Amino acid sequence: MKNSDLKEFLRRRRRKLSVYFVVSAVLIVCVILLLSMSMTGAEQRAEKYLKHITGLEDQNISSMECPFSVHFIDVNSGDSILIRSESNIILIDTGEYSYNGDVSSYLKRLGIDHIDLFAASHTDSDHIGDFADIAGKIPIGKVWISRFCQKPEKDYSEDEKIFYDTIEALGIPVEYPEIGTYLSDDIVIEVLSPETKQKSDNDNSLVMKIKYRNRSFLFMGDAGAKTEKFLIESGKNIHSDILKVGHHGSNSGTTDKFLKYAAPDCAVITSGVQNKNLPSRKCIDRLNNYGCQILRTDLEGTIILVYDNGEIKKYS
Repeated sequence: MKNSDLKEFLRRRRRKLSVYFVVSAVLIVCVILLLSMSMTGAEQRAEKYLKHITGLEDQNISSMECPFSVHFIDVNSGDSILIRSESNIILIDTGEYSYNGDVSSYLKRLGIDHIDLFAASHTDSDHIGDFADIAGKIPIGKVWISRFCQKPEKDYSEDEKIFYDTIEALGIPVEYPEIGTYLSDDIVIEVLSPETKQKSDNDNSLVMKIKYRNRSFLFMGDAGAKTEKFLIESGKNIHSDILKVGHHGSNSGTTDKFLKYAAPDCAVITSGVQNKNLPSRKCIDRLNNYGCQILRTDLEGTIILVYDNGEIKKYS
């Protein structure tokens, strides 16, 4: 064998060995992860991880062919919810700051080139922390902020300062919506709360009910039992097909009485795998006792619900 032929042979062999090594390493990591998972929700977490490393999550792009979809984006323990109809693109919250720009990357993969309305349920970092990245990459028509989340600038957290500075720098119009109904072409938005300032920032969350044709979604932000009590006693129509559970499924809300009035067919909980305290066992028990379907981003990753022939269905 000529020296040049030998070099070429060894080069090809090293390349093959490298491929074998990488494949073997990935398989070993997957096996270790599967074995290290607890039995509770292990299969769901494994499926979520495998979808992430293989890129299968990009199959979500075809959900955009539906006339209406709601994407509960997996941002670990925060909230970020994309609502898309034929005439509107709405984003509620952003999750924490992400070095990799998780939400903006997700939106770009879906072909989202603008956001008509960004609604900050409130200004905790796990709800507005990634705003600067998103706004810097995708034009935003206007911003809604709960008027009772306003505070003196000296009291801003670092994330709040970046949030407000970004809005000002980009000249994005800001509105502080009052309680009431807002029509936006094919979507009806009802702002249900807050009506008065609460001591808890969570209960100052912007609570919205969004209706598309004959179906409705109730987005609770981080609001808890005090807000739920107000919604019930004020006689507001909170009956909804889908409930975005308040405060990531903490025990501070989602009471039995609230579930009776909201009467959801499905409850979505946005939480992170690393958070061992949320969702709380008591909240899960109440949802199970009520009898609605429970979907969780900590177990399933990004959850997409679509409008199909008059029904809301989970897209998979």
